[in-house]
Amino acid sequence: MLEPLIQWETPEHVDYVRGMDWYWAVGIITLTIAVLAFIFDNAIFGILVIVSAFALVIKVSRDPNKLECEINDRGIIINKTLYPFLGLESFWVDVLHHTPKLVIKSHKALMPYLVIPLLNVHPEDVRSVLLNYIAEVEHPEPVLHKVFDWLGF
Repeated sequence: MLEPLIQWETPEHVDYVRGMDWYWAVGIITLTIAVLAFIFDNAIFGILVIVSAFALVIKVSRDPNKLECEINDRGIIINKTLYPFLGLESFWVDVLHHTPKLVIKSHKALMPYLVIPLLNVHPEDVRSVLLNYIAEVEHPEPVLHKVFDWLGF
């Protein structure tokens, strides 16, 4: 087993405080879409929307899972999954927002970016370690990730 160069634990996402307004909005939007689906004779879609919204509310009501992150000579390990440096193209440490994030660009088509919150670790320490292994290129945070953050997920 390789000695970690740096390791930290962080929540998988920033936990937002959702007021009752958020839950009411999800409920109203869900019911509107479901009713429209039933009106247009698409009952299966209506049921899918209701079940999906229910699962979403349960998911966001729980505390975020903890990610155990580690960087060693082979790559980046997130919850015991190794992302080897050979499969990673570049990284960017985004410190301009209230929560610093590590954005990693991968060679994989289905998972082109990894976004890891940098809580409980100094972003400059992570940057200095990664500079020894992969290129630093400014990557904007993926739009879908920003949308999910904006919606409170």
